[in-house]
Order: sequence, then C-alpha cells, then structure tokens
Amino acid sequence: MTGTFRPAARLKEGEFIARSDGSFQEITRLVQIVSPIGMAMVTLADGFEVTIPHTQEVNWRSAAQQARIEAAQETS
Repeated sequence: MTGTFRPAARLKEGEFIARSDGSFQEITRLVQIVSPIGMAMVTLADGFEVTIPHTQEVNWRSAAQQARIEAAQETS
C-alpha cells in the first residue's frame, strides 16, 4: 500500500506524508494559512519543514494506515 493523494489543505497533525525518498513521515506540527494565499506549513517528525500550496496533492497516509503497514513489516 503506497498511500493516497489529497490536497495539502486537508492535512492534519498526526497523519503521514511521503518524502522525496519514498519514506513516510508523521506530521508533528501543521499551520494552515488561508489568506492571502492558501498554504500548509508542515513540520515532520524528523524535523524537516516545508510549505505546501493548498491545491497541491500530496501522497498521504492516515495514522491507522501507517500503523498497519509498520506492523506488517515487523512480522515479515
């Protein structure tokens, strides 16, 4: 399971997004800026910070999806 895509405007803390290397990192801090330009200011668990336009689609996983994937990887 790779995740699904959703606009950055719908991201929430505790969810996971894909990094450019294909790994998924938890969103630990999120600030949604709605005016004058819609942007999501995201801080990931590894300390990486990025600003994403609200309309940009990001590869996303819920916390429950990530937990299932990690559990499956541990048992294999």
